[in-house]
Amino acid sequence: MQVVLTFFTEATGWHKPLPDLDSPRTLVLVFGQAESRHYQAALDELITKYPTSLMAGCSTVAGIFDDYLMEDALVVGIIHFHTTRLTLVSREIHASAESWQAGKNIAENLYAPDLKGVLILSDGLNTNGTELARGLASALPANVMVAGGLASDPMEFKHTWILHKGAPATHMVCGVGFYGEQIYFATQAKDGWRPFGPERTITKSAGNILYEIDQQPALELYKEYLGDHAAGLPATALHFPLAIWGESKEHYLVRTILGIDESANSLIFAGDIPKDSKTQLMYGSFDNLVEGAEIASRILTDKLPEASQPVLALAISCAGRKLVMQEDTDQELEATLENLPPDSRQIGFYSFGELAPSFPGEGCSLHNETMTITVIYEGS
Repeated sequence: MQVVLTFFTEATGWHKPLPDLDSPRTLVLVFGQAESRHYQAALDELITKYPTSLMAGCSTVAGIFDDYLMEDALVVGIIHFHTTRLTLVSREIHASAESWQAGKNIAENLYAPDLKGVLILSDGLNTNGTELARGLASALPANVMVAGGLASDPMEFKHTWILHKGAPATHMVCGVGFYGEQIYFATQAKDGWRPFGPERTITKSAGNILYEIDQQPALELYKEYLGDHAAGLPATALHFPLAIWGESKEHYLVRTILGIDESANSLIFAGDIPKDSKTQLMYGSFDNLVEGAEIASRILTDKLPEASQPVLALAISCAGRKLVMQEDTDQELEATLENLPPDSRQIGFYSFGELAPSFPGEGCSLHNETMTITVIYEGS
């Protein structure tokens, strides 16, 4: 497996020349800002340079290039596999209600006996990530690893895109399948947030819309907690996500707000908010978030069949983590990369939701506010 990472800026052009690695076994990953017109020339160049390669990518508030945070650049990874077969499937998704069917359809079209892993990239504003994950799980065996994320924008919650046939497109979801005996594909998600305050009950919800907590209007209650920060909703809600506790109370899923509905006094999330679930507000400190990223990286490294084998790490971190860590965000990128085998590379993006298994042996779930790392390499 050959990995070349580079990036493009309007001011300086390409950081490193594009390598001659075009082939059906080459994956070109592209992550850039929501306003894609600044990079149209670079995208056109990629299409010309890699006509037979698979190209996938999405918009992001910031790209990841090794341990650097790239806010005004097009981050590109060219990954050439020697034996691994690749397949790309895309589907339209015009509303969150279509999420389950889109996931199921992609999974059905990707599945084959030698499928080892699937990378999913989806519209960040019109996708119910919970239903997308369920649709994928309905047509894939549990031993197929699924990872990915929802595209983001500069915390405006107005416009995200997925690459479709080399061009940025809205209302899309795509999946890349990795096939073969030599490919190693594993993922791990960790958050680092801490629950606080009273435990409450979700008393009225429908899918990814939360109407009432303890029989009180959800938006009204949330505004009380935020105080002066409520004026900045929905972006300020990323500082205080919700913990949705499982029945055993041993584990929770993190959920963040993507939108609000003042007329219905409701909150709109990237994934489902199950009625009767127990919930708490959460907070994140810089140290806890970096520690979460570091733990995810260490867990994956400890599981590698070949401990010294350099890997490609696909890092997908939540935009809310960037909001909390601000100018020190790159420290979580340093923490992940330095705990991987020497000479490993890292590429990725900041998302509006992450897809990864919650526990070993389970299908993927939607996560918010996590650092999700997927390691990929070809064995000999």
